[in-house]
Amino acid sequence: MRKNILLSAVVAAAVTVGVTGCNSGSGSSKKISSVAFAPVAISANDDEKKAMRVTPKVTVTYDDNSTSSYDVSYKVLAKMGDQIGNGKIGLMTDKDGNPILKADGSEDISDGPDGNSLIHVGGKDFLITHMEERPGELYKTELKLENGEVKAVDTAPVDLASVGGTIINCASSKTSYGSHLGGEEDYSLNSRYADKASPFYIDCALDGSGKDANGDPSYYCSYVDGMAKYLDDKTIDKNNGYNGDLFSPYNYGYIVEVQPQADGSTKSAKHYAMGKYTPELALMTPDHKTVYATDDGTFKGFWKFVSDKEISNFTPDWEGTLYSAKVKQTSDANGGKFDLSWVELGHAKDSEIKALIDQKMKLTDIFDIAADTNGTCPTGFTKINEDSKTECLKLKAGQEKAAAFLESRKYAAYKGATIEFRKEEGLTYDPDKNVLYVAMSAIEKSMEDNYKGMETGTNNDIRLPKNKCGGVYQITLDNNYNGTKMEAIVTGKPLSTGEQYADEWTCHPDGISNPDNITYFGHNILLISEDTTKHVNNMSWAYNTKTGTMTRIASLPIGAEVTGVDTGVIGDKGLLLMNAQHPFKDNPKAADGSKPNSALIENATEEQQKAFIGYFDGLPADLFK
Repeated sequence: MRKNILLSAVVAAAVTVGVTGCNSGSGSSKKISSVAFAPVAISANDDEKKAMRVTPKVTVTYDDNSTSSYDVSYKVLAKMGDQIGNGKIGLMTDKDGNPILKADGSEDISDGPDGNSLIHVGGKDFLITHMEERPGELYKTELKLENGEVKAVDTAPVDLASVGGTIINCASSKTSYGSHLGGEEDYSLNSRYADKASPFYIDCALDGSGKDANGDPSYYCSYVDGMAKYLDDKTIDKNNGYNGDLFSPYNYGYIVEVQPQADGSTKSAKHYAMGKYTPELALMTPDHKTVYATDDGTFKGFWKFVSDKEISNFTPDWEGTLYSAKVKQTSDANGGKFDLSWVELGHAKDSEIKALIDQKMKLTDIFDIAADTNGTCPTGFTKINEDSKTECLKLKAGQEKAAAFLESRKYAAYKGATIEFRKEEGLTYDPDKNVLYVAMSAIEKSMEDNYKGMETGTNNDIRLPKNKCGGVYQITLDNNYNGTKMEAIVTGKPLSTGEQYADEWTCHPDGISNPDNITYFGHNILLISEDTTKHVNNMSWAYNTKTGTMTRIASLPIGAEVTGVDTGVIGDKGLLLMNAQHPFKDNPKAADGSKPNSALIENATEEQQKAFIGYFDGLPADLFK
């Protein structure tokens, strides 16, 4: 059902969602036919704006029409900086495992816990948690059920020194064979800034300040400085593509796989054959060959990798073919509707691409690059838009493979793929309908018709009216898990000054705003979670994929993004995991751009500002079997 959804009536009642095929909590042969979540109201006062509030009750209906109700509450597993066993969760560390210190000498504690994967192995339960930082960090935390409550008993950073560390680790998914797939959302580590022969080159101070040589803050420079600190690489040469003995800009922007082992060790790999862009996360379909990935930012792509062989266990050297999506728009109504095809970029294995990275290549080893002049490229160059810029490119002879896997987005645009998606975030698979769902946090800029950055001579494949509140799209798959169609199933509703709620909210509070983390919970229920400043509180929703109704099931502390949504079972307890990233940091806006809740942000205590990981307590394990 493709429409804007206002839910004033729906929020007043619980949404019913089918979760068939599960046994009841009593251990009988009864099967669950539906689940209803009691709704969470929007925050009505400052105390509610500052609180973590979740659905108070879940009612399960069985196939014999009997019901069971479960009281639900939120339990914090850990706040960032907590000592858990031998480790301190969220502490940023270098390649040798030593703490990274701030300029004042204090420990650097992350406020960015993001993707979670709860993995059972060797009789133990481990939670892999991303830290969305530069440098990046992943923590492995052992969880145990003690006296009916799940406890975090030990934690340690995952050793990623063998792959050169990682950066801006964002969302994640779990494979069926028990590993964690996460994205290195490297944003500003674009090679056009690294090559002195590029018109977009940035001259960094390389003094650890994250500033350029003029003393101005630079995201690119902060990324280089962050990884230099992790690697302790003092040889980075800004006159040679910012390559150093250990650092290369081409080593980041990939899918990272981590798998806890029964002996307590952890295996890890970067899957370079998935291509380099700004991946939010990757998702493997049930054929164990097809892997999709989203690409966060402006002028971004949608990606598909098809492995030569089934991947049914941890494999450090994937081999297969990389594709980028091409869309043909068939409607611009209510978020749009598209036919999907795929542009083949190349075939490789991880180890091949790693060998290219080890050569410390630069952009101009692969492409000649120029800026357009009055909308025109030099003769022989192709104009593209990617990553918020217009570039003029000419592929160098014999560099097709390097272009496909080290410059995936540039090469995809060069070959005519659709590099126009905006804030392409969460991704999840629905086995009941054999579809993917993907979140576009904002339908604007590169997704608008003739957006100002859409220079003459590029595709303009996506031509939608602006919707700054965003939407969630359904992607139809064929029997080979190949995406064929894409259409919006739910979009948010922007508010105008003077409308109800507009004095505090930019997007209507009974609809979604800037959807990010999405997770398929069970039959007909999609969890949609927000990363927004357009709602007073970020929220999580249970969306019924059959009826199009939604129930608000969580309201986070003001300024906190919803992250780390995952499900699992420990003992007889079902867990719906959910993190609060950077609470009391993002300042929500009203429709007129004002920030009426600034006092709550400005007066927040140090304790309130600690990010935390936790779970919905009280859910029966059979919901997740």
